[in-house]
Amino acid sequence: MKNKLIFESFSAVDVPQIMSIEQQIYPNPWSEKIMFDCIKAGYQCIKGYQPEDPGKLVCYAVLMMGFEEANLLNIGVAPAYQRQSMGRQLMHRLLLICRINHAGHLWLEVRESNAAAIRLYQSFHFDTIGRRKNYYRYRDSQGKLVKEDALLMSRKVVQP
Repeated sequence: MKNKLIFESFSAVDVPQIMSIEQQIYPNPWSEKIMFDCIKAGYQCIKGYQPEDPGKLVCYAVLMMGFEEANLLNIGVAPAYQRQSMGRQLMHRLLLICRINHAGHLWLEVRESNAAAIRLYQSFHFDTIGRRKNYYRYRDSQGKLVKEDALLMSRKVVQP
């Protein structure tokens, strides 16, 4: 399969590459401290790379497992690899992790303006179940403070 990814847990040594992607794709990127805290907390911190270039990360995600549920805290695909099935492969892997850990539901928040991500989640049968008013706050390229709602989305995780 073209563009097939290999997935592994990421560690502190991967954080600089993840931060580079994070800063390219999000107007409100996480800090390194948050990434390190997620690793330390034992969250499912997943990285994806192509077999022919294991040193170059293509995508990543942070998944928090709870009692019979999971929350997708962060997900990203490097700009050069977007719209090449990488996000789809990563979502399949995250759902597998949810099934293995007996999560009944997977939850996430997404910026209401992130149409590509919303379409991806809808293709995986996520439903919009709520809205978090002014959830995202960041400065645009002109330095103006932007407040944006988050859509709260969820889907049932089918157990094997």
